[in-house]
Amino acid sequence: MPVFRASSAVGGLAAAAAVIAAPAFAQGAPDGARANEAAALVAQGVPAKPAGDASCPRVIALRGAERFPRSGGDSHRATVEGLSRDCANLGAETILKVSVVGQGARSSGGPSWFNAPLSVTVIDDRGQPVASNRAKLRVQLPRGKTEGAFTHVIEDLSLPAARDYAGWTVVVGFEVGATEAQRAAKTFTAAR
Repeated sequence: MPVFRASSAVGGLAAAAAVIAAPAFAQGAPDGARANEAAALVAQGVPAKPAGDASCPRVIALRGAERFPRSGGDSHRATVEGLSRDCANLGAETILKVSVVGQGARSSGGPSWFNAPLSVTVIDDRGQPVASNRAKLRVQLPRGKTEGAFTHVIEDLSLPAARDYAGWTVVVGFEVGATEAQRAAKTFTAAR
């Protein structure tokens, strides 16, 4: 597992417990071990906050976007299997950190790595996007293997100050646009 780089703004944060929203996932919800791995990545050994802690938005993987490519049929695949988040309230803003763990695969004979377009969008309690991050997630598979785990941490997403983040949602997925993230946040909130 790669060494986690701590940001100076969030290095000493308490961890958020892994929050995987079952309604947001398609069949085959991630197992607890991968969710715990995501929580450990974001935590760096600090005791976890309860999953429902309103000091940080909940985090979900968008149904249908937890796999890359979304359309299928590619020689490379990536699947989100665990998520976690942590927040640091700095007064004028809150700094959000999100960790993603999953599994990558490739057909035999292809390159041992590939990039997958990961999107993270924060939706506020009014259903509006307030922060986003798009990254080319590099999935590096072990030499000679066709499957392997990946980890990724998104740091320093700045959120506007709020009394709490109870109605806020962090939507994670591959190739997710802002409109799709807003719909997912509304659906998830309505289903609660």
